[in-house]
Amino acid sequence: LIIMSYNKVYFSGRPDGIVNRIEQLILIQEYCVENNLQCNYIWNNSNFRNYLPLISFDNIEIMNTKNSNNIQISNNIQSLNGIKFNRTKDFGIRYKFDFNIDFNIEYDTIIHVRATDRLNPNMKHGDFSIVNELNIFIEKMITYVNNSSEINTYTIITDDNKYIDTIKNRINKKFVTLSYEYNIPNEWLDYYYLTKSNKNIIMCCKFSSYSITASILANKPLLCFKQSLDSNLPRYKAKIQFID
Repeated sequence: LIIMSYNKVYFSGRPDGIVNRIEQLILIQEYCVENNLQCNYIWNNSNFRNYLPLISFDNIEIMNTKNSNNIQISNNIQSLNGIKFNRTKDFGIRYKFDFNIDFNIEYDTIIHVRATDRLNPNMKHGDFSIVNELNIFIEKMITYVNNSSEINTYTIITDDNKYIDTIKNRINKKFVTLSYEYNIPNEWLDYYYLTKSNKNIIMCCKFSSYSITASILANKPLLCFKQSLDSNLPRYKAKIQFID
């Protein structure tokens, strides 16, 4: 009988969007597996960003802030917060969602259109875009999907539903409708659906950590545009393919 003994460490997560935390969890898992560590990840919420942790990762115990108060993080448990993590592109993430849905639909690709707060003409940072640039991406994406021999079925998630009909009316492949009839927050459902495409994920915007990290969890190619290289995309080491 071999008993694996793991050294305990902890990490205090950023009280940010879901996928900012998932990026941390991806990096922490690889570090823990390589170093035979077990990490308590403290899932911090703020008044503005308050999410349930509905995902699990091997080698990590995710603790809600409320529960972490019961744990005395003493000086003999090392914090990983100062560590500079380095992701290996081929490291397979071991994770599962902590909810069950009756998922029996299939789609070759899922298109993620990220608009709303990512469209800001006053922001010069590479992660932001403008309406005109997004419209160009949508045109290129429609052409790509219509001409792709490997895409027969597709679906769409977006933070602005006006794009769904616009795109559906111009793509000549079979559209698959996603269900939101579950007692699960939409931001988690959308993320779950992103990880479930059969072939790839299309990031139809300049930058979205949502689609980038989903492609890493799913170990699927992330289809995107060359302009996205000006954003934070390269730091994630996703498996990217350009469609322009």
